[in-house]
Amino acid sequence: MNVDWLIKKFKNYEIASADGTAIAAASAIKDVALKAPAKSTKKLLEQIKIAAYGLREARQSSAALHNCLDYIEDAAQQVYQKKASIQKIRKTIANACDDFVARIADAKQRIGEIGAKRISSGDRILTLCRSTTVLAILKKVKEQGKEIQVVVAESRPDFEGRLLANEVAELGIPVTLITDFAARIFLPDIDILLTGGEAIAANGAIVSKVGTATLAELCHAARVRVLIAVGSYKFSPETLSGRLITIEEGNPTQVVPTAEINPTITIRNPLFDVTGHEHIDAIITERGLIPPQGVYLVFTTTEQNK
Repeated sequence: MNVDWLIKKFKNYEIASADGTAIAAASAIKDVALKAPAKSTKKLLEQIKIAAYGLREARQSSAALHNCLDYIEDAAQQVYQKKASIQKIRKTIANACDDFVARIADAKQRIGEIGAKRISSGDRILTLCRSTTVLAILKKVKEQGKEIQVVVAESRPDFEGRLLANEVAELGIPVTLITDFAARIFLPDIDILLTGGEAIAANGAIVSKVGTATLAELCHAARVRVLIAVGSYKFSPETLSGRLITIEEGNPTQVVPTAEINPTITIRNPLFDVTGHEHIDAIITERGLIPPQGVYLVFTTTEQNK
């Protein structure tokens, strides 16, 4: 997979999901590691570093992508420091790429199992955007024979919610598609807000699809449970030192075509927002159900024990 081509895909959000960006990046880095014409270990690592930098810059909000690239580069540096051969380094990088992709798949399956336990027959679920992790939970719920209903906000401006609604319908689960701002009307009939996320901050806040923060706040006030399903590989270690996660903005033409708007009007298209820990009841991870206030303790302790 060509790295420059993939960077363009990231910037244009043709590959939008957090897991999708990490998986695609791992594939691209693996190709560089195995096929780059570098004749020395130093040159190979330089090429890996350049490729990783470009991918990071293309999607600054994706903790999964950044952690994936960190993992791969760390693995390469460890064998490089041991003066390993270039063949050994190539193989190590390729294996690290495969390992992280497998970690995502394993986490998603486990989150599906854990999340399904928090949903009961008769529950009405509200969600937005398209999260493959949320879909894994709903699929497991269906396999367990629980009868639920799902309401999906369409998620402007790219309408990822429409994609999710179709996938939920294919599972045989009754689903209702609504406009984003209609969600408040349906809250009296909702039991759980279930969404995915782009990144987990050290204080338990979650970066996710724009609109999530507003919905979570409304649900919290209405005593609707707010559950965020997100793998631990989306934890952002930079937030331990107080660094804020970048909130990316998409192309203004995603909101409205240039020809249809007065050129003097400024168009903003933030893709994500931050849901505060105070509006989240629990975070569903492959390590279990975690209260947002416990993110720092659970994730940092686990990392130190690896």
